[in-house]
Amino acid sequence: MSKAHDLLKFIGSSSQVFFERHEGSTLIERILDLCIQTTHADRGTIFFDPQFKIDQHLKYLNSYIATGVRNQKIVINTDQGIAGKVFRSQKSHYSNNVQSDSDFHDEIDAHTGYRTEKVLAVPLHWQDGKVIGVLEVLNKTNGDFDENDQYALEALSMMTTIAFENYEMHQKSEDSESAIEHRKNIWRKSISSVSLRSKSPELQKIYDHIEDFGKSDSNILITGESGCGKEVIARLAHHHSARKEGPFIAINCAAIPESLFEAELFGVVKGAATGTMPRQGQIELAHRGTLFLDELGEMPIEMQAKLLRVLQERKVQRLGSNEPPKSVDFRLICATNKNIEQQIQNEKFREDLFYRINVVNLVIPPLRERKGDIPELAYVIMEQLYQKRGWKLRTISDEAMSALIEYNWPGNIRELENKIESACLSARDRAVLEPDDFQFRSKPALSLVPKESEDPFKRFENMSLKEAREAFEAEMISRVLQGSLGNKSEAARRLGVSREGLRKILSKRAA
Repeated sequence: MSKAHDLLKFIGSSSQVFFERHEGSTLIERILDLCIQTTHADRGTIFFDPQFKIDQHLKYLNSYIATGVRNQKIVINTDQGIAGKVFRSQKSHYSNNVQSDSDFHDEIDAHTGYRTEKVLAVPLHWQDGKVIGVLEVLNKTNGDFDENDQYALEALSMMTTIAFENYEMHQKSEDSESAIEHRKNIWRKSISSVSLRSKSPELQKIYDHIEDFGKSDSNILITGESGCGKEVIARLAHHHSARKEGPFIAINCAAIPESLFEAELFGVVKGAATGTMPRQGQIELAHRGTLFLDELGEMPIEMQAKLLRVLQERKVQRLGSNEPPKSVDFRLICATNKNIEQQIQNEKFREDLFYRINVVNLVIPPLRERKGDIPELAYVIMEQLYQKRGWKLRTISDEAMSALIEYNWPGNIRELENKIESACLSARDRAVLEPDDFQFRSKPALSLVPKESEDPFKRFENMSLKEAREAFEAEMISRVLQGSLGNKSEAARRLGVSREGLRKILSKRAA
């Protein structure tokens, strides 16, 4: 951005994007793509304040769009993190070493599995100067952010606000029923294009019976590792149900701050807290449709009791309301990467709720156990990038495809999506993706078993029992964290402890 021709190129590309004929929502997505390309970032997010039209803000922001996070809303607390600081201070901020930045909060990393190393965030201003959101880009490998990147992102933030204003006006002028039907048609088209073929017998069995599961209207519990495609199965079940004309409301329990959980699920009435406006909760919005609770194991146990009551009575009451509870009719589908039965033993999940939701149990195998699906999945992902972002269609070389198949995929399909997206950016104008575009890093084996020629106790022979136990625990945690790509939630799951328990162990060792 320092040279004149780079500046002119930036102005030209940004103008081209803005004046392309796109719907408002697609235009905002294109602007975010331009933000990522201009700053050489890996991914980006646009957060908006859901209450920006009233005098006082709520204490959280919703993601309008987030790359690398499929079909999920991220909720952040404005009292935490770099995005929260930018929203409160109304000033841009970038950091090229977030781990040493006191404002950085790793809650979203734990949710997405992405390990942030560098971040640049700028405020989004409405016409009256009021901050209504935050535009944020993240980076790991493509160099540091600088002031030129900040200035470019601030310019693009103004375009984002204008595009959002035009989109709001367009939405108001549209007939609401036809607009909703239009969005439903787009959703039906996308889900009906999902391939119901798999090389995995376990997954193919689920595909073969998905229509039966959909029609049953019974509660479904989908289990499997993070990123293995649990939400796709949930959407397919909804698509084949009698409720397919109704809404599909997806909630990620891990992405909602505990203090906001009740309001998000049940809604609030005007005046329930200072400056709050009345709004429906997600359960109300799921009326005559499907409510999908992802990462159910992260739901606070107090909320589990309230959810159980709703399932028993089929009625919901907004936070702060004195009116009688409102009847709701919805089908519940839940998903989790945790061992719920183990959580019950640890008194972190209600046994009665488990029996209520576990009518149909579907177990989704991880990607490393169905590597035969990788070639088709890879090309489906590239087709989606072409349809959604206008990226050119590419092919994958035989060497690169072999590398994709050999890789262990701890992050499953979500990691495959991220790798392909990153590879497309790395390849620039090349039509064929090569192994180096995927930036695979060799990792040491995670086995703690010594070679036959080694004495397994030799390294501990001069230690006390306490010292040996602590040394073994430290090494095991270090290796599992490495194998989980720094994702503390995933590492905690593999170690059989809670994320908070792992945090306390790490804090104790750092002290």
